[in-house]
Amino acid sequence: MQKVLQRTARAKTQAARRAAIRWEKERSTRRTLQRSEHDELWKMASRDIKNARIARREDRELGPLAPKRDVGDSKETYGVLDSRRTRGPIKREEDKKDAQLIVAGDRVVIIEGRDKGRIGPVVRVDRKRHEAVVKGLNLVDIAVPEWMQQGEQKQPPVTSMEAAIPLPSLRLVHALTDPDTGKTRDVIVKKIEVRDAWFDRHLGIHRSFRVIPGLEVVVPWPKRERKEPVENDCDTLRMEVESKTWVPTLLRRPMPSSVIDELRNKYSKFRSRHDEWFIAKKTAEDEQAKREKLRLNEAGMTPVQQLRELRRRERKAAGELQERPKLSEDMLIRIGEIMAKNKGLMGSKPKEEAVSA
Repeated sequence: MQKVLQRTARAKTQAARRAAIRWEKERSTRRTLQRSEHDELWKMASRDIKNARIARREDRELGPLAPKRDVGDSKETYGVLDSRRTRGPIKREEDKKDAQLIVAGDRVVIIEGRDKGRIGPVVRVDRKRHEAVVKGLNLVDIAVPEWMQQGEQKQPPVTSMEAAIPLPSLRLVHALTDPDTGKTRDVIVKKIEVRDAWFDRHLGIHRSFRVIPGLEVVVPWPKRERKEPVENDCDTLRMEVESKTWVPTLLRRPMPSSVIDELRNKYSKFRSRHDEWFIAKKTAEDEQAKREKLRLNEAGMTPVQQLRELRRRERKAAGELQERPKLSEDMLIRIGEIMAKNKGLMGSKPKEEAVSA
């Protein structure tokens, strides 16, 4: 049985090692993809900036003789952005700067860029890319792919959409009432803290409060729209779901003992709980292996060694062999005194030599 337990422990260790190696490979692959995405976006932005500089220089030098660029295939799409540039690359945790805890539904203000000072609601937040999309702000023109233009719902070659904004460029806006004048106006929240964070185990959600430090004003979380349930013909009736069909009791197990065979193969190397007959079988095999090992050891002994081992077993069975004497408390105390005395003598020798010198 010990071999079975050792095999199970070894299999679990190997499985954990393989999982760690697999996770490391996936992490390396993700970082490689992130770097490639970052490099691709950087190349696209650099190419657009370079072309814009060349066009500006040609317009300045040639004047009315400058070439017309919004013709041909790029007649309608000249100057638009690629849809991939509407969002940034995935960032690492160490690359994310400090930003306010903003969620979808909050009202925010942009503190930098062409839409600086404008307020709008947050549509969605991307934590991986550390950015958010604000409704109606930071609009850009993008080119619509040809396959979208050829469908049943034909779309124009150019459309406008909101580009993502980095979270450090946004600040929360909250309505506060002035205690002196009684007027309520929007205030830009410079700093906000999250307090009393706890986990609701019944609903399975995290709860917390956002507070403006100093004023101790609680900024409520935006209300989420409740999705209306959609009923289908194949759904189970609510009365059947809520009907009580099993009553727990201490006289029987909540699940039959055979359920483990369904969860884990009976002879799996990862299984740590076995049937009684299997344990008895493996225990008998261990005893047989022990006897076989003892037989092989005796086979390698000389006749004199075999005779001595036989007499030792007979004396042990008859009770003639005495166990090793155990030290009493008085003996231990005496040994401790002698050890302390010897240690003191050893420590005093250098002092005596120094005095004599």
